[in-house]
Amino acid sequence: MCCRCMWYEGVIPIYHADRCKMRDKYVNSHSDLEYYFEQYPNLLFVVGEDGFLRKINPAVISLLGYTEDELFSAPIDELIHPEDREITQHLRLGQVRAGDFAEYENRLLTKNATIVWLSWSSVFIERDQVFFAIARNITDKKKEEEQAHVVAILNRLGDEQRIRFTKEIAFINPVRSGESSKFMWLGITETLPNLDQKWMEKFEFLIRENAAKSNLSLKFLSAEMAMSERQVYRYINRIVLMTPKKLITMVRMHMVWEVILSGNEHDPAVLGKMVGFVSTSRFKKLFHKTYGIEITALL
Repeated sequence: MCCRCMWYEGVIPIYHADRCKMRDKYVNSHSDLEYYFEQYPNLLFVVGEDGFLRKINPAVISLLGYTEDELFSAPIDELIHPEDREITQHLRLGQVRAGDFAEYENRLLTKNATIVWLSWSSVFIERDQVFFAIARNITDKKKEEEQAHVVAILNRLGDEQRIRFTKEIAFINPVRSGESSKFMWLGITETLPNLDQKWMEKFEFLIRENAAKSNLSLKFLSAEMAMSERQVYRYINRIVLMTPKKLITMVRMHMVWEVILSGNEHDPAVLGKMVGFVSTSRFKKLFHKTYGIEITALL
C-alpha cells in the first residue's frame, strides 16, 4: 500500500484509493510496454531526425553484432550499405516533409561486414521529431529470390556454358552475401596473408567506388593507395598474378555480374555506364570477350 494512502488506523478515502490504483495501473502498463519492446523478435528502432539512434531493442544488437554504445555513437546511415544510403535518406526526408508512413527494403552491414536485407515499416512522429521503425530480416527470402533468378539464367544457357557459369556464380554468391573475403572469383583458392587481404580489400573498394569513371587509371588508384604506380603494379602481380589493368577490368565485370544476379537491371547501357563505359557496344564486346556470351542473353 502506498504510504501516502495510509491514514490513521489504515482507513483510506475512496477517491484517494482510486487515484493510487490508476497510478499503479499506469506504472505497470509502462513496465509491460518496456518488456514487450525488449522481447519483440523483429528489430525496433527509434531514430532522431539527425540520424542518431535514440532507442533499440535487443534484436538489433543480436543481428548486427555491435554493442549498444557503438550503435548509439554513430548515425544509422553508417550501418546502411553504401549503395542504399542515398535512396534511404531520400525516403526519410520525404517522411519528415509529409509525415508519411513508409515501407521499403534496404541492406545493412553487420559488424563482421555481412550483408543483411531488412524490410522496414517506418513512421515519422512530428511531436518528438523521431522515426519509429520496425524492421524484419528478409535475408533468407532475398537469397531464395536470387537463387531462383540464377536458375532462370542457367536454364537459358547451353550445357557447356551452364557448367562454366555455375562456377562463376558460385564465386559471386559469397561476395554478394559478404560471407567471403578470399577473392575466390579471382581464382585465388588459398587464404591470403592478413596484410595482403587488407590491401586487396582496400584496392577493390577503390575500384568499386570509382568504377563509373571512364578515365579510371592506375595513376589515380596509386595516389589513393599512397603508393607509386610501380609499387602497386608489383603488389598486384605478386598477389593475383595479373596486371592492374586486368584486375580493374575483372572487378568491373564482377560488379556487372552481381547486378545481373540481383535481377535489378535489364538495360546493357545502364550496366555499361555503371562500370565506366560510355559506349554500350564496346561494353558488350568486352563482356562477350570476358565470358564468351552476349550480355543480353543474361538479362
